[in-house]
Order: sequence, then C-alpha cells, then structure tokens
Amino acid sequence: GEVWAHEWPQGETHAMPIRVPPDRLYVSGAEGIGARMFRVKETDGKGEVELLWEQPFMRNHFSSAVVHEGTIYGFDNATLKAIGVEDGKMAWGKRGLGKGSLIFADGHLLVLSDRGKLVLVEATPDEYREKGSVQALEGRCWTAPALSDGRLYLRNEDELVVYDLR
Repeated sequence: GEVWAHEWPQGETHAMPIRVPPDRLYVSGAEGIGARMFRVKETDGKGEVELLWEQPFMRNHFSSAVVHEGTIYGFDNATLKAIGVEDGKMAWGKRGLGKGSLIFADGHLLVLSDRGKLVLVEATPDEYREKGSVQALEGRCWTAPALSDGRLYLRNEDELVVYDLR
C-alpha cells in the first residue's frame, strides 16, 4: 500500500524523480514550478516527507537529471546547469545545447543536444568543462543517450546510431 504522498501541481510536466542516497528525493517540473528536494523518512511502514529546499529554476522537462558527488546536473529548459544537492544553488549554467539530454559515465556527462551534437563534459561543480564534441546525428533529438558494454546508443526521430567507445 501507499507509504507516503506529497501534493504536486496538476498540469506540470515532470522528468523522472531522482533518488539521492541515503534519504532524499529530487523532483522537478518544467511548467514553472522548478525543483524541490525532499527528505523521506520511513518508520514502521509510514512515510514522512520534509521539504529541504525549492527553487524556481532547474525545470527539467523530458530529460531527467543525474547526481554525482553532491551535484545535480540537468537541463533547465534550454540551459545545462549544475546545482548543489545540499542547497539547490546554481554552480554553473551553459546555454547553446537546446533542450538536450544527458547521462553520467566515468566522471563525465555525455550530453546530447536537441540538434544531435554529442558533447563530453567533465562532471564538476567548479565550472563547465567541455572535453570534446561531435555532430553525432541530424534532426531533433529528444531521447537520452544510452551506454552499455562500451557502446553509446543515440536516437533522433528517424534513426538510431551506435558508437563503439571501447
């Protein structure tokens, strides 16, 4: 059965919530609500939810954020941002990638712009550090990259491409 619930505005577009160990949950909405960080406690099968912070930016749309070493990386509409897990404060922002998507691997963000540009970014809260980029696909790309066994899978509306990174 239901352990806990928390009200959320109807009509909001949400990316997938992100569990932040050991007891936090990051939730974001794209239609203006921004992001919230909750602490979730369970005692005897009952849940208690505490709002830790909220802020009006970091409006994840269809791409979920990723968490690495105390920093959340994700798209606030068309700006790639890094924000702190503890306080939600922005560390940096980078425009020019459209409404892209990203995954985390080996200390880096693999970012796919909404126009098919693949960008390798160091996952650090210090600053945006681009390590390289390539035009991997043409057309609109709204699907997150996938990485498995050293192969990177990218998709647009018409095709799927696979890059061997081994």
